[in-house]
Amino acid sequence: MSSLFKHYNPLRWGREQSLEAELEKATSFEEWHAAAEKLDALTGADLWRRREASRRYNHASIRRRLDRLLKLRTEGHDAGLLFALNEGIHGNMAGMGNANLYTRALCGTKHLIEDYVEAINDSLLHLAGDHTGLTLQQRLEFFRRASHCYGRSALMLSGGGTLGYFHFGVLKALIEQSLCPVVISGASAGSFVAAVVGTRTDSEYLALFKDDFLVRTMTENRDNLKLGLRMDKEVDVPAVRREMARMIPDMTFQEAYEKTGRCINITISPSEPKQESRLLNHIASPNVTIRSAVLASAALPGVFPPVMLEARDDSGEICPYLPNLRWIDGSFSQDLPAKRLARLYGVNHFLVSQVMPVVGRRDARRPELYHILSDAVSAATKVFVRGSLDAAQRYTRVGPRTGSMLNLFNGLIDQQFSGDINIFPNYGLGRLSQLLKVLSEEEMRDIVLSGERGTWPVIPAIRTTTRIGRTLDSILHQFDLNEAHWLATAPKTEAFRGRQKVQRKPRARKASVKKTVAGSRQRGTTAGQTRA
Repeated sequence: MSSLFKHYNPLRWGREQSLEAELEKATSFEEWHAAAEKLDALTGADLWRRREASRRYNHASIRRRLDRLLKLRTEGHDAGLLFALNEGIHGNMAGMGNANLYTRALCGTKHLIEDYVEAINDSLLHLAGDHTGLTLQQRLEFFRRASHCYGRSALMLSGGGTLGYFHFGVLKALIEQSLCPVVISGASAGSFVAAVVGTRTDSEYLALFKDDFLVRTMTENRDNLKLGLRMDKEVDVPAVRREMARMIPDMTFQEAYEKTGRCINITISPSEPKQESRLLNHIASPNVTIRSAVLASAALPGVFPPVMLEARDDSGEICPYLPNLRWIDGSFSQDLPAKRLARLYGVNHFLVSQVMPVVGRRDARRPELYHILSDAVSAATKVFVRGSLDAAQRYTRVGPRTGSMLNLFNGLIDQQFSGDINIFPNYGLGRLSQLLKVLSEEEMRDIVLSGERGTWPVIPAIRTTTRIGRTLDSILHQFDLNEAHWLATAPKTEAFRGRQKVQRKPRARKASVKKTVAGSRQRGTTAGQTRA
């Protein structure tokens, strides 16, 4: 009876409600984390973190590996440490990547898992130093192999009209904690936010929030733009370009990458049948202008006309890119382009910022019958709709425009709208009325803060699950810098100078040929004059 009373203790319940209210009203991560620590202590989640045992993962295996790493570090056995790490570095070692291990407590997962990740991180940094007994070639091969096997994380920003400004808050929260992935994709409204952050350094991006600069800039609407379906006239595209230019610099994907090091990716959908969707980035389309990519990715049919891409040519002038093709909203074909990011960058861990309240929800710690039935109905509906669309295209005659719309809708139905770690807003379906609305300053502040508040609860999980990948990328980057510096400052050897002479000889011959030709012309002219 006493345990039952303790479980239903109204004082404890009231305290929990009070702390949960503090979490919802927090205005910074520090405020949120302080309340989260108190709530974990009240609910016993902190005790759960200290207990190593759990059926969610093989805690005995993690403990053995941790003890072995610590012993090798203490003994200074670098070759043994390299061998132990070579046995396998991946995010789901012994089940420690289980999502349920990161939802039980607000402030983190099992201390054993965090200690193990910390030990691997310290070991990697130790082996990256020059004071080990290992050769540079051994270490470099190991780090490249480990990075390839472990993979990296990417942040995918969904579409969602003006609700996409939620992503601004998500990125602010991640950058403040130094947790923003290098690889970022965006579709539709997400492409605009990806372009804003992808053309700015961390400090430049955070500066947008000082004195409400971002809020004021995004809500001024100097050209009095009006958006919406079934409007009397088309949107003034030049006005949209002018508004966009206030936040997105005139840069290509390659120029943005060289400035910030961020790999931004923007999805676009074809406007005609028999075209394929594209993922624009500094690898596949380095000379395409980011502004034209965003304009295409946000070209919602019925609101914006299809868009032609633009690129910067070798003389620096803006010119059409694939001038015979037109593109529309990227969300129709690949709102979250996980497969293409995996192929291009070796991404195997996805953070998703999903602003549409109808396509996602936070994972329940213990799914109720309603959630199970809801997922089953959703899956069955997708199968039925996909089959109906396929039958309509196979057995009925439709025009090219109708066929294109059926293809787009089929692609939309078939997409996956979540990832490994999902960031969802706390607003409901009522916000859908703001989908194509120019927001007021108050609404803009509210939705950016919603993005921050939606991100804070997953910060501990992101910090733990991405730490090894971030360390490997940082080590390899430093190796590349050191190698470039060494090549630039190395003394020029005799062999190197010999190669330079060989490379200069063809140019000298060309010059001498030109002089010979010119001399021959002069001699020919003189001879002609003499003969005349």
